[in-house]
Amino acid sequence: MRTYVIVNTSDLTLLDYNQLLTTSIETTIRNVEGDKAIVKYEGDMPNTINTLNDKTLHNYNEILIIVKSDEWKSDPEIE
Repeated sequence: MRTYVIVNTSDLTLLDYNQLLTTSIETTIRNVEGDKAIVKYEGDMPNTINTLNDKTLHNYNEILIIVKSDEWKSDPEIE
């Protein structure tokens, strides 16, 4: 199962992208303010995500609703 995680953009440099489906800082989906980003993984939560204090986990349907809100940029491709 794929999990989408909203993190602070200030935490993006702390992530090991080898443990994620998101390939780099540059490929993260960010909100309009630029203070939040979405990364994704499949299966068990990777250590790189587990160590973050400020994160929210979402499934595909939940993240679709979130990215369509005014807080996020228009309709990114998140699969």
